[in-house]
Amino acid sequence: MTRKVLVKVGGETLKVLADRQRLARDLAAVRAQGVQVCVVHGAGPQITALAERLGLQSVFKGGRRVTDEPMLEAAAMAMAGDVGPKLLAACLAAEVPAVSCPAAAGSCVVGRKRPPRKVAGEAELVDFGLVADVATIDPKLIETLWQGGFVPVLSSVVADADGQLLNLNADSLVTALTDGVHFDDVVLVTGVPGVFGDLNDPSTHLAELTDADIPGLIERGAVKGGMIAKLEEVTAILKKGASAVWIVGYTDEAALSGALAGTPGLRTVVRRAQSTVA
Repeated sequence: MTRKVLVKVGGETLKVLADRQRLARDLAAVRAQGVQVCVVHGAGPQITALAERLGLQSVFKGGRRVTDEPMLEAAAMAMAGDVGPKLLAACLAAEVPAVSCPAAAGSCVVGRKRPPRKVAGEAELVDFGLVADVATIDPKLIETLWQGGFVPVLSSVVADADGQLLNLNADSLVTALTDGVHFDDVVLVTGVPGVFGDLNDPSTHLAELTDADIPGLIERGAVKGGMIAKLEEVTAILKKGASAVWIVGYTDEAALSGALAGTPGLRTVVRRAQSTVA
C-alpha cells in the first residue's frame, strides 16, 4: 500500500521565504519517493502579529489562544490570506501541485465549540471562546485530492454543524487526521532537530524513542519547556495509530525526505513501544 505521511509545520517556521522554499523542495523530494503527503500548517505568530496591527490583545490560557469574534477574524485572515497563500506559492514554484484550503473544506473536519474547561494554573473554568474541538473527520477531500495528484495543504480553520466558523488548534487537527485518514507517519517540523536532554549539549540528542520512554523523560526533567508539550502531542498521535512520529528541524535541508528514506541525520523518531524499531 502507498505510504501516507502527514506533515505538520508551525507558523514560526514559515515566516521567511527561504524557509518556505526549503520546505517546498523537501516536499517535492518526499513525493518523488512515491509517498502520499498532506500538510497541516499553523499560523500562531502571524495571528498575533496581525492582531497587534488591528489593535487586538492576544490572550492565552494554558498556552492556548482565547478566541473572540475579532480574534477569529484575525486568525482566518492570517491563515487564508498570509500563511496559506505564501506556502502554496512556494510549493508551486517547487513543482509541488499543492491545493491550499481550510480543514473545513468539503467537511473534512467538522468542529464543535469547546466547552469551558479546567486549565492548569487557572482557578476558574476557562472559556476559550470560538475555539473548536473535533466533532467528525471525513477523509474524502484528502483522498480525492490525492487521486487527482494534488497535495492537500490544510489550515486549522473549521466550522460547526450550524455554520459557525471556529479556530482549531493545529496540534488537535493533526491528531484527529491521524486517526481519520490513517496516516502511517507524522512529521513535525519544528525549531529544533529532535529531542535533546540538554539543548545546549549536542551529545544529549536522542535519535530514537518509543512512546513508553516519554513519561520517564518528563518525570526526570530530561526534557523541558515546549518539548514537553511536543512529546505529549507525539504520544497522542501514536495512540491514534501512526507507526512513527518524526521531529525534525525546519532549517535542515532534506529533513523530511531524509527522515522518511532512513538516511542519517539529526532528528528524532518516536515509535509505538510494540513496534519493531528499524
